[in-house]
Amino acid sequence: MIGISESSEKRGIIDIGSNTVRLVVYNGPPRAPVVVLNEKVNARLGKDLGRTGAISEKSMRMALSALSRFAALLRLLDVTNVECVATAAARDAANGPEFLDAVRSFGLSPRLLSGEQEARASAAGVIAAFPDARGVAADLGGGSLELVEIDATVPGGVCPGGVTLPFGTLRLPDMRALGAQKFSDAVRSGLAARGWGVDGHHGGRGLPLYIVGGSWRALALQAMRVLDWPVDDPHGFELSASEALRLARIFEKGKLEDPDPRISSSRLATLSDAAALMAHLVGNLHPSKLVFSSWGLREGLLHMQLPEAIQQESPMLASVAAFAESARVDAADAVRIAEWTAPVCRDADADGDLRKAASLLALAAMRTEPNMRTEEARTWAMRKRWIGLDMCGRGMMAMTVHANSGRTEAPPELTRLTAKADLERAVGWGLAVRLCRRLTGGTARGMEASSVLVENGVLVLTLQDPALPLYGPSNCKDVKCLADWLGLAWRVQKADGTLIEDAAPRT
Repeated sequence: MIGISESSEKRGIIDIGSNTVRLVVYNGPPRAPVVVLNEKVNARLGKDLGRTGAISEKSMRMALSALSRFAALLRLLDVTNVECVATAAARDAANGPEFLDAVRSFGLSPRLLSGEQEARASAAGVIAAFPDARGVAADLGGGSLELVEIDATVPGGVCPGGVTLPFGTLRLPDMRALGAQKFSDAVRSGLAARGWGVDGHHGGRGLPLYIVGGSWRALALQAMRVLDWPVDDPHGFELSASEALRLARIFEKGKLEDPDPRISSSRLATLSDAAALMAHLVGNLHPSKLVFSSWGLREGLLHMQLPEAIQQESPMLASVAAFAESARVDAADAVRIAEWTAPVCRDADADGDLRKAASLLALAAMRTEPNMRTEEARTWAMRKRWIGLDMCGRGMMAMTVHANSGRTEAPPELTRLTAKADLERAVGWGLAVRLCRRLTGGTARGMEASSVLVENGVLVLTLQDPALPLYGPSNCKDVKCLADWLGLAWRVQKADGTLIEDAAPRT
């Protein structure tokens, strides 16, 4: 069995940030929570901090109005598992304690995070989304930038020594207004003072930089538009350090000719500043590449609540299984098909649970209209947010469901994401799933009474007596198609070895 924990309990996170105040309610599998409500207000609590040292009356009023509504919504939704946190603005403002007292009057229990706690929670979100991550997590908020080293091989995945720096999007315009050289010097000296950068003991030189934050996600959307990227979800989008630097230098100039319509006006206004900061981070930290994460502080807080056993589950399998269940597909069926096809599927060590997840999606596609299922399933693979699945994996999953419909030629957009050898392996997965489900109807007893393996260069399908009536001409075509793809001869036989059909011509 897949072994994924399930829960119908709703969990709420209220994130009182320097730019936005947000409520997100989740349910679904604990390891891959699903958003059921997401509201935010651009209260800009940190807007005047640099000038006055306090949250303005207008911003406070706007934030408290939103928090009053959030508290009422949580009561109406019967959400009792709620974590409310406040970050840089409430931490740095002289009237921060007064503001948090007002928040408590709504029945909420805000927890003021230190800079290191904020950095570690955000990093936990990255580790939750990318279980094998090793590098640096960088979270850009309205009031601050958090940096922390992450390494999946250490307990919890988050290394000691997270830092917060006063480089939030609300502060960047004033910093840049001093001139390009002074801005560059401020970033470099700020990093160096905390042990980061070229001469620092932190920095993850030569390792991935995991990018978190709404303004940087907006930058990713714009980069995907410029590059005509075939996937439109920025989660998991990657840029080489050199390409990120090139695009950041373009975007930092502002006045984009063709902005992505999905970028809100508020995010568009911060994009040039976020790009300028990104360029300096790349120049100072020298990462190998940038990986954009849609999971950060809020998902990190949820992840940190989980027992260690659930933290170790595959987020990809959890999310695909929950999606497939909504299409009335039993995850156990997909596991049986994955096990039935395993002897003829050429898995690589790095594939992990990907074939199981692709099998789940392929089965879910069978529950949709025949004239839609291939395109719809490929759209699921390419456009839906699958936590724990990289771009190469997206391409392989899409190719698996494509081949599950009998199509073996890779669509052009997949070749941009995935190497030819990986796509060819995924075609084999899809053809094997096609053979299994069309022969056995996806039934446990049908699979128990049949098997497939490779023996001396021959693909052998063996049928026990209960499965003999299941075999017909269309199944023969499926066997031949799979064998041809794998470069094998083929044979269909009874359990006692009696030949039913093989590749040899007959008269």
